[in-house]
Amino acid sequence: MVRRKVETRLCTSVSADSPEELANKATLALSLGSDLVELRIDKLKRGISPRELEAELSVFAQRAVFTVRSSREGGAFRGGEAQRLELISRLAAMGPAYLDIELSTAKENKSWVESLPGDVERIASWHDFKGTPELKALRSNREEGLEWGSLAKIVTTAKSVDDNLKTLALCADDPDRTVSFSMGELGMVSRVVSLHLGAPLAYASLPDEAVAPGQISISTMRTLRSMVV
Repeated sequence: MVRRKVETRLCTSVSADSPEELANKATLALSLGSDLVELRIDKLKRGISPRELEAELSVFAQRAVFTVRSSREGGAFRGGEAQRLELISRLAAMGPAYLDIELSTAKENKSWVESLPGDVERIASWHDFKGTPELKALRSNREEGLEWGSLAKIVTTAKSVDDNLKTLALCADDPDRTVSFSMGELGMVSRVVSLHLGAPLAYASLPDEAVAPGQISISTMRTLRSMVV
């Protein structure tokens, strides 16, 4: 049997101290062949006005995933929750390819989620920085995520090589709508195999600038994707 070539889109995560630096890194990621770029707005080092962000980042919006990660899920946003939600709303108005919104945030702010532009795709994300729950629990989180977003992103931390089997099984269940992998050095294999399974997105980094544990450079991920048939 001839297998179809998987067209997983590669998304390079970038962070920076200022919007100008973030824009420069986004330009670099796209020049290196990334399909999308995840802009980690929460990691900016100083208070930034939405107008300043729009001036620097709107040019990337159609190829961007905007992420303003909450501190409880590993993010670095320094303001209050109301301020974070307002910022996400302003970013949504720029028309990005995706908004990444934590599943917990969506569940706690239903009316706010419903107020976001309907034509902006959402990634409902869930993270475990301590380990990898059982597959049944991961599937439950994925199904909840798909109630809030067009993609569910389920990310765990690999404490053993076998933990990869759980996140990969989740991806194999519903590859068109599931982004699932394990973080850390032991989880790198899940990032690679997800390409073979046909995940809609696979995350990468700029060279020597991993934003999350176990991220692989965009150049290497492009090479690995080219090997998938």
